[in-house]
Amino acid sequence: MDTLGVLEARKRFPELLDRAHGGEETLISRYGHPVAALVPLWRRHRPQRQALIALKGSGRACWPDPLPPGQPWPIQPLEGAGALALGSAVAVDATVLIPYLRGDASSRQAEPMIAAIAAGRWRGVLSMATLMTLLEGPLRLGDEALAARYEAVFSDPAAWTLVSLTPQVALAAARLQRAMAPEVALELASALQGGATAMISQDPRLLAALPQPAPLP
Repeated sequence: MDTLGVLEARKRFPELLDRAHGGEETLISRYGHPVAALVPLWRRHRPQRQALIALKGSGRACWPDPLPPGQPWPIQPLEGAGALALGSAVAVDATVLIPYLRGDASSRQAEPMIAAIAAGRWRGVLSMATLMTLLEGPLRLGDEALAARYEAVFSDPAAWTLVSLTPQVALAAARLQRAMAPEVALELASALQGGATAMISQDPRLLAALPQPAPLP
């Protein structure tokens, strides 16, 4: 970690921002004493990130039956998506998060992806429909505390973009549902509105509507 005085840091501020985006930290000193640090945003909010990891298996009794195991589901790009760089926004739906919250064996494929969101490498994008589905599980059992825990973690702005059902999302979903089921259209419209460049899902209807990943070289 480099240490710079205030004047030097001010002169090199654009460079320091680029370095922070790349994962570096810079300590700022005044009169020889450290007073602040310029750090990557994704390294903040460590308790919230750990709370996301700690949710695994917390909803074991919330949903009556495990979801049927699906086929392997690689991250699917949305239109115009490139490589998933640091800070990329990735949409995640309930077909991925419910098995994770249940602790199902099928959730193992999701764990590295959720860990990447928890670590701040990627930003998760959630639709309001997905959040409602996640909250329905504990509320079905009358577990208000667990529902509040889910609401707090999945609405944490440090890790997630929660996409509201705005007129723009409704219009996009209405256009998309000419070719797909309404709930699938809403998920896809929310992902696009949230700036996602890729989506993680086990819903074959949704994956069929997305461009297929490019083959590995």
